[in-house]
Amino acid sequence: MARSSRRLAAALLLTGVTALGVGACSPITTMQAYAPSDGVRAELGTQLRVENLLVLTSAEGAEGTVLGALVNESTSAADVTLAIDGVSGGQQLEVPAGGTLLLGPEHHEVALSTVPAAPGATVPVQVSTSQSGSVTLDVPVLDGTLPYYEDKVPTTPDE
Repeated sequence: MARSSRRLAAALLLTGVTALGVGACSPITTMQAYAPSDGVRAELGTQLRVENLLVLTSAEGAEGTVLGALVNESTSAADVTLAIDGVSGGQQLEVPAGGTLLLGPEHHEVALSTVPAAPGATVPVQVSTSQSGSVTLDVPVLDGTLPYYEDKVPTTPDE
């Protein structure tokens, strides 16, 4: 009986040590940056962070608006360009040093005359600064189905 008890103890010890070893080698995924929202996020170097970027519209080809935030983590203002694939001209924005520029109808509105994708799809958006370069993001296009976006979707006079 003593021999089987020792084997059981050894097996339990080996299992515990193996579990500890595997756990120590696994990355802590909750420490990684992610977008806990409907939009997307990105970082441009150490200067600019894009948070919860999304486009709202009622339909493909209709007017739209951009929601999200641009966070400038540097000590100088950042000139940011948002260029949306299929929309002529880019939006020029200035994000103050150490500040956040909120995008949306209640804050700094980035209005789009037409949105080249239907709600449920994505549209390529290039975010760029002269200091940190650029990144192209696949930004989700949403409509007013979710109650908290309902009053932010641009409407045309006949809607």
